Order: sequence, then C-alpha cells, then structure tokens
Amino acid sequence: MATTLSGRKRDVSRESATGIGHLTRFTVLGTSVARPSSLGCRTKRQGGDVLDSGSTAGPVPADQRNVRRHNLGLVMRSISVTGWSTRARLATATGLTKATVSSLAGELIEAGLLTESGAQAKGATGRPGSVLEVNRQGHAGIGLEINVDYVAACVTDLGHRVRYHRVECVDNRTEHTASLNRLARMASAALRAAEEFELTPQGIAVAVPGIVEPERGRLLRAPNLDWTDLPIVDLLAERLGLAPTEIWLDNEANLAALGVLWFAGGSAWGDFVYVSSEIGVGAGIVTDGQMYRGARGFAGEIGHVSIDPSGEPCGCGGRGCIERYCGQEAILRSAGLPTDTATSTGNPDGPVTELLAALEREEQRAVRAVRRAGEALGVGLANVINVIDPDTVVLGGIFTPLAPWLVEPLTAALAGQAIAAPWSPPRVAVSSLGPEAAVRGAAGLVIEQMLSDPARITRSGQGLGNNRHV
Repeated sequence: MATTLSGRKRDVSRESATGIGHLTRFTVLGTSVARPSSLGCRTKRQGGDVLDSGSTAGPVPADQRNVRRHNLGLVMRSISVTGWSTRARLATATGLTKATVSSLAGELIEAGLLTESGAQAKGATGRPGSVLEVNRQGHAGIGLEINVDYVAACVTDLGHRVRYHRVECVDNRTEHTASLNRLARMASAALRAAEEFELTPQGIAVAVPGIVEPERGRLLRAPNLDWTDLPIVDLLAERLGLAPTEIWLDNEANLAALGVLWFAGGSAWGDFVYVSSEIGVGAGIVTDGQMYRGARGFAGEIGHVSIDPSGEPCGCGGRGCIERYCGQEAILRSAGLPTDTATSTGNPDGPVTELLAALEREEQRAVRAVRRAGEALGVGLANVINVIDPDTVVLGGIFTPLAPWLVEPLTAALAGQAIAAPWSPPRVAVSSLGPEAAVRGAAGLVIEQMLSDPARITRSGQGLGNNRHV
C-alpha cells in the first residue's frame, strides 16, 4: 500500500517489479541542440502543385508575397534542422523548384541569415554544390528572465549557441518599478555584448513567473512576486526605447520547456512535461514539438494544483497547492534552513547551496525534506500524467541538483498513482540546463521567430529599433 499526502492508503499491488524498475531510472538530458521536427515541407495546392512563387519582377500581388514568405520560412527551417544543405537538396526536401530555391537562398544570404561556403564533397552521382548554412555571426535573439530572487539575460545566435549569459541575484519581491529598471539594465548590457560579438539582435523575449497574456504583453498575476495586471512589454519597451512589437512576454515554465526542447535534446523525449521549482513550481507541456498553452494560454500551472484541500494556505488563495510542499521555500523550511534570503542556485552563498551540502553530509532532516517534496511532486504529477499521458517528465530548476535525492520518492508516488504505470511507466529525465532553461528558451523564442518567418528580416535588414515588422 502507498500513502498519499492526506494519509489515505492506495493499493499498489498491481505494480510489477519491471514497472517499478523503469520508474526508478532517470537520465540527464544532454546539451545537443534540438529543434522542432515535422517541417511539413510539401505543402500542396488543390491541383497538387507545391507552393512556389519563383522569382518575381515588378509589383508582387499580396497572395504571391504570402507564398514567397511561406517559402522563405520553409527553406530557412529546413536548413536549421539539418544544419546545412545545398540548393539541390533543398529542392528535394521542400518540393520547390531549383530556380525558386536559388532565388530564396540568395535573398536569405543577402539578409545575413545564411552563409555559403565552398563545394560539397561529391557523392556518387551529380555535381558538387555549394553548402548553405545558418549564419551564426549575423542575427541574434536576447532572452531576459525576472524571477523572485534573480534577474538573468542571455544572447543566442541563429545556431542556438549561447554567446552571453549573466545572472544577478536580487530579491524582486518589491514594487515592480525597481525590478523593471534592473531588468532594463540587464537588457542594455546584453545589447552591448551582442554588439561586441558583431551580432544584430532582432527581438527580446521576457520570461516571468506567473500567468501572462502573451498577445497583449501583460502579466496578469504573479503570486510569488505579488504583482498584478502589469503591462510588462510596454513598460520595458519604454525603458529601452524600443517598439512594443520588438518584445515578447511568456511564462517562465513555458520558456524553460522550450529551452529544454531547443538546447538540451528535448526532442528525443517525445511529448513531455517540464516541471521546475524556483520559489514557486511551474510546468510547461510540449506535444509534437510544440508548446501546449490551452484555450486561454494558462496551461501548466501545476504549482497551484491542490493535493490536500485542507492543507496549508497558498498565496494564490487556495490550500494545499503543490508548491507549498515542493517549492524552494517549502523545502528549505522543512530542512531547517533560512527562507528570507535569495535562494537561486546561481547564488553560491545561498541556502540552496547549504541544502545541497547538508544532503551530501546525509543530514537526515535535509534528506527527509527533499524526499517529502519528491513524494508531493509525484502525487501532483500523477494527476497530470493521468490526464495528458506524456512520454516523459523532465525535472528542472532546483529539482536538477536535488535529483539524486528527489527522484526515488517521486517515482514511487508515480508508481502508486499514475494509472498506466504498471504497464507503461513514464520516463523521468533531468534537464542539464538547471536554472538557465527559461532565459535560454526566451532567447531561443526570438531565434525561432526568425527561422519561421525570415521575411521580416529580409525586408528590414536592420536590428532592434529599426525593424518595420512586415
């Protein structure tokens, strides 16, 4: 019998030894770059012809411009997934004519999105062709993150390579003005770093821990920051002298899940739920290589799933929420460590570092605190797994360094409460990105926008502050 947090017993006699064995193994995700697959390359009209605008002279009708815009993205995405290509290979992969591919490639090279190198080694048949690659020394994306106890920034090139990363540990549980001023300074430093690398940023994406409306650039509520209804994008754009259309906003767990997908081999894990803890607990759900957001964009708020309706009160107004049992502050409090100072794993003098040291010393209070957190997390995740049936659960944030002590009680809880566990237990993986996942995912979001819609770059040819956003 297994015990839930409320003390109720659950029959787990149906569990096989094989099932339990599968659940107790976990894997650290690697650092290879991964991008969404399934290009949908052969897009056809009713008559069966692949969308192909070819090269044009003179004024271009609106529908033909849209076709060309689509094809630019098709070529760019194809090269970004394979790493390199030739015009002949692109024509085969996309279904476009060689003349159209040549015209599109020329436009992308001129815009600084692709580079062209010498001849490819000759194969068994055909002539060698020039190699086209994503230009890693041209355009870039900037990611920002504001969390309860730190702010972060990074710069990523078109090859998803991180060129600059900075974290500043600070308590942001204050009036929002000072925190946004601090974030603007981090953004300015990232812009200067990009300039030093001779990169041209094409956008900024911001990760925040709360419920957001990405389309309006608004943070609706962040309980752990005590912020409500803030136009984050407008406020940051004003501080940086940018247009609001050059800045994106999203939930930090969603962007962290995308960071795992693009920067840590996440595409190998099929459909996955990424769950992380900083001060709160959040989740991002990836299905078919895409973020699942739900009808209103609020999917993934696992931290506020109640596992004990009569449990501790939460800042969201509910009781017994998961983050009251396995958020950073809950774990630290249970381990007898301070919770009133910055707790980021990026802070070498913070209490999370103290917790890890206590675990290494096998101090039982610390071990019990983390095991209880693992059990609580497993109970909550079992509910999610029973509803959406993912292939993999990926742990991030402070769950990454805590994994050696956290995974066993977590998987035991999954074995007891995930209905399909005896036959098909979910994999449990650990992200190698740790607390960097969200800020990397934010920068990666800008890169993905360029890869999917390179027309906005080819028509403007400029960086932040100059784009016409076609």
